[in-house]
Amino acid sequence: MKRFLPAVLLLAFCSLLPAADKPNVVVILSDDLGWGSIGCYGANPDLVQTPNLDRLAKEGRRFTDANTTSSVCSPTRYSLVTGRYCWRTSLISEVLSTWAPLHIEPTRLTIASMLKAQGYNCAAVGKWHLGYGTAERCDYTKELKPGPLEIGFDYHFGVPANHGDLSGVYVENHWVYGLDKKSPKSPSPPYVTMGQQKGRPVAALELNVPKRVDDEVMATLTDKLVTWIGQQTKEKPFFVYFTPVAVHNPITPSKQTAGKSKGGPFCDFISDLDISVGRVLEALDKQGLAENTLVLFSSDNGGVNKPMGETPQNVAQNAGLKPVGHFRGGKHDVWEGGFRVPYLVRWPGHVPADSVCDDTVSIVDTLASIATITGAKLPKVSEAAEDSRDVSKAWLGEKYEGPIRQDVIVHGSDGTFAIRKGQWKWIEGVPADDVKPAAKKARANQMKRMLYDLKADVAETTDVSAQHPEVVKELETLLNRYRDGGYSREVPPADAKPKTLFAKLPPIPNAQPVDLKSFKSSRGKEWSSHGEAMLGRAGEKGSALTGPLDMKDGSLEFELRLGEADRHSLRIHTAGGARSFRIVLSHGFMDIARNPEKGEAPDKTLSLAHTRVQFRPKEWLPIRATFKGDELTVQVAGTTTKVKNPIFAEQKVQANFIAFDGEMGLQRFVLARQ
Repeated sequence: MKRFLPAVLLLAFCSLLPAADKPNVVVILSDDLGWGSIGCYGANPDLVQTPNLDRLAKEGRRFTDANTTSSVCSPTRYSLVTGRYCWRTSLISEVLSTWAPLHIEPTRLTIASMLKAQGYNCAAVGKWHLGYGTAERCDYTKELKPGPLEIGFDYHFGVPANHGDLSGVYVENHWVYGLDKKSPKSPSPPYVTMGQQKGRPVAALELNVPKRVDDEVMATLTDKLVTWIGQQTKEKPFFVYFTPVAVHNPITPSKQTAGKSKGGPFCDFISDLDISVGRVLEALDKQGLAENTLVLFSSDNGGVNKPMGETPQNVAQNAGLKPVGHFRGGKHDVWEGGFRVPYLVRWPGHVPADSVCDDTVSIVDTLASIATITGAKLPKVSEAAEDSRDVSKAWLGEKYEGPIRQDVIVHGSDGTFAIRKGQWKWIEGVPADDVKPAAKKARANQMKRMLYDLKADVAETTDVSAQHPEVVKELETLLNRYRDGGYSREVPPADAKPKTLFAKLPPIPNAQPVDLKSFKSSRGKEWSSHGEAMLGRAGEKGSALTGPLDMKDGSLEFELRLGEADRHSLRIHTAGGARSFRIVLSHGFMDIARNPEKGEAPDKTLSLAHTRVQFRPKEWLPIRATFKGDELTVQVAGTTTKVKNPIFAEQKVQANFIAFDGEMGLQRFVLARQ
């Protein structure tokens, strides 16, 4: 009979251990795997066979109320690695693009940097989707630095963004795997992206490198990890962050599993995931490391649950699979199906075998719990791991008073917040400012204030906010307190105020004011003056306020209140009137582009920058553009973007402030010529 160390003694014991005696840690984060998609969570055995995942449950602990922080992937991955909710960053909705820079500051504490400081070897293998480098548009022909190795990992092999993404390649450490550095773009072998498979005209990047083969990606990633584990010894502990691409679209089961399940390709792909987990467990057994290795398995968000069309997921559902179990909604949604995921923990001799825990835990708790297990001391709550709570006692099956997590915040792909406490779930129902109208329309039923009693109504069928206004007030106050305070590992002070999003820009020397009231409405509806401000209201074709701009080098600055408008474009024409460029601010991004010249087709627009920004659209926001030769520097919302193009060196003769889809305001326009 195995005996288990109490958690408090385990912490004291681990903190005194030399590195070689600390436990290894393997975190496996699957992709789009819903709560009901594997055998130990009730999946129909006639459709899905998951013996290796079921083995983890049998030899460890299964959690029934585990939650991701977001219903899409990048934010959850950020939360797991850093112990911080991703909505505290500039990513307030959806996911990072394939081109995104590294979203984690190299100075920020991560699980890897925390364990590396304790003498661990650390590897990140699989889907990354947290960006590379510092440029606003990642250049895959160059060194991809900073990346995983700058935030604590010693080895990285992965898919840059998604299965089927635009890159079509793997990345190893700082470079695209197999890249011909002498001729990085040509010739470029073909690769069919997920977008192309859906009929969209989105081609893969031109890179002179062997491209991924979709139905071999799972095996390739697992081969790399198994090889790395085979190089580890008992003399030095290790940490693995393994992120398989299964079961994200495109659904591409391997030749080993294709056609085996009555549930179709999606269920076959689940088998590939299970095989991969089995190979990892086998590698641990082969090295004699299993007894001293903590394994955590989960998913980045709930399963795809859109019962429309002949998708592989719907074929499986029609055959009887319930990918999100008994919950409502799925990936992207603010409903429980978007966040509830499988969650299995195994550590022989420490985690009670074949046990079940019904308490609420979150993916964001991973860092703090591993810190306790390994004896690491966390920094102040305001400095790192701001939202990660220690749930190690729940992992270890130890006794604790009350729920191990009093509350948890979840976040839909549209930026809609919800907070759970006890039996209650309150949905704030306010989407992020950068959410497109089409998304708002598609998920309009999630964008209103609602309260659910999950104990009586786990399927979220009946809004009870009218019957319990006191609960709504309590949860709304708590959510605001956590947001404004900047952390939730502890409860912030009641009078916590939101931090300033960004510092003010210093004044421009010798700046001269320009009277915006002298500018003319040149298209669309008339602009009107309100005090010192000019207000413009526009439809989708835009409404422009136009005036002269006589400058070559120098700076211009104005304040913008974007309000409810979709976007603002500052279009600047150069001498002769044939050439122009634009600086566009929307609710989530700042874009710089050179416009097509007269006679050129619209698709000749040259994109120069695409910077993610976060600001409060109802407040006045300074925007500064500085020209020096062929270089333009734009400063807005705490970001600085520099681009080069010959057009910026030309004489600039006209400024057009253009509003689109709604009302916006302008004021305090100044110029400083050099």
